[in-house]
Amino acid sequence: MKSIAFSFLLLSCLCCFANDTNVIAATDWSEPVELMNLETGHDHAIRGRLLIVAGSEPAQGMWSKTDKDNTAMTFVELQNVTGGYSENADVCFDAMKLNCTLTDESGKSVPKHSHPWSGRGAFSPCWEVLPYNSTIRLFVNSGSKSPLTVFPNGEPWSYWLISTGDTNIYYLSGTLDICSQTNESPRLQRLYDSHCKGTLIFPKTKISANKQ
Repeated sequence: MKSIAFSFLLLSCLCCFANDTNVIAATDWSEPVELMNLETGHDHAIRGRLLIVAGSEPAQGMWSKTDKDNTAMTFVELQNVTGGYSENADVCFDAMKLNCTLTDESGKSVPKHSHPWSGRGAFSPCWEVLPYNSTIRLFVNSGSKSPLTVFPNGEPWSYWLISTGDTNIYYLSGTLDICSQTNESPRLQRLYDSHCKGTLIFPKTKISANKQ
């Protein structure tokens, strides 16, 4: 019975990737974190993963076709894997709470570039409603495919670049702090701090500009 369930889960994951041919890099799913809903006392199991996908933002529609064809976007996907009941989960997503790392084959941190990539800053935190057994893809940043732009978080002024001809091996990993809603009761602050906040840990994945 367990093998059947595992096979079904594996097939679901493969189908998900098969439908997204623009994926340049993707981590495996993190282990779920438990976020309590203080109103109901229920725990929600939330997991996530990092994605870099070929494509452009809608706001880049005025760009030339050459520029648009060389764009890539970074996303975080969150998934509600709670079992036993179908209650929605309210999750706070803050792109600045994302903390990615890029290392070389020896485990050494890769130096970042620092330059305004766009005229905007990071987007503000927002509350996302994540229904039972559902996944949401949340935008972090956009850059280029060649050289491949890799962002540590939602701030577009600091990033890594991997050139198309770079044959070195790099590894991308990261964490994301998330939380559930509070009922703003000071009496429950300790409970909130210990049961309504969590950190997703995105597993290390190999990344290359030549994978496109």
